[in-house]
Amino acid sequence: MRFLLSPLFVVVAACGAAVASVAPSTTSIAPPATALETIHLSVSLYVVVSDTGPSSVRTPDEVVQIGARMTDIWSQAGIALDITVVGEIEVPSDVIASVASRDGRAFLIAANQGRFEIPDPGALIGFYVPDAGGANGFTSLGLRTFFVSDVSTVHHERVGSHEIGHILGLHHTLDDPDRLMFSGTNGMTLTSDEIAVARYVAQGLLDGVR
Repeated sequence: MRFLLSPLFVVVAACGAAVASVAPSTTSIAPPATALETIHLSVSLYVVVSDTGPSSVRTPDEVVQIGARMTDIWSQAGIALDITVVGEIEVPSDVIASVASRDGRAFLIAANQGRFEIPDPGALIGFYVPDAGGANGFTSLGLRTFFVSDVSTVHHERVGSHEIGHILGLHHTLDDPDRLMFSGTNGMTLTSDEIAVARYVAQGLLDGVR
C-alpha cells in the first residue's frame, strides 16, 4: 500500500491522556431524528506487535468487539463502519517507538518503504499500539489512519470513534462533554452540523475526491 504524505496535511491531533484501562460502554446511541441514506466506509483495524520490543496487549477478538461498538456510535450519522479486516501486524520496534512520539508520519513512511506490510487496507485504517505518547489516540490530519493506545482514560470504542471524527473533518468542541468531539470524556453524541460535515467528507472519500 502507498500513502500520500503531503507535509501540508501531516498535523497530529492527539486526544486525552492515557492513564487507565476503561470498561466498554453500555450506552446506546440514539438514531438520527430523520432517516439518512447509509454511507458505508470500509475499516481495517490492526493490532501492532513486535518480536523485539513493546507490543499491543489487545487481541484481534477484542478489537472485533471494539469495532462493533464504534459502528454503533457512528450509526447516529447514518455512517456504517464496515469492519472488513481485523488482524495482527508485526512492525519493527523503532517504528512502534515513533508512534509513542506521536509520529504517525514515520509509521506510514516505514510501511511505504516496505519495512512492514499493511494488508487489505480499508477506506479508514486503525492501529492499536502499546503507547500513543500519553494520549488516548491520535490521527495525522489529511490522512485516513488513526492510532489508539492500549491504555485509555475513556471507553476504547470512543477513542477510535473520536479519531474517525477528525478524519471526517470534525474538530474538537469545547462546550459539551457529552459530545463525541469533546476531548477526554466518554461523550458520544454528534450535532446535526457535525453529522452533515462527516457525511460530506465520507462521501468524498468514497468518490475519491478526499
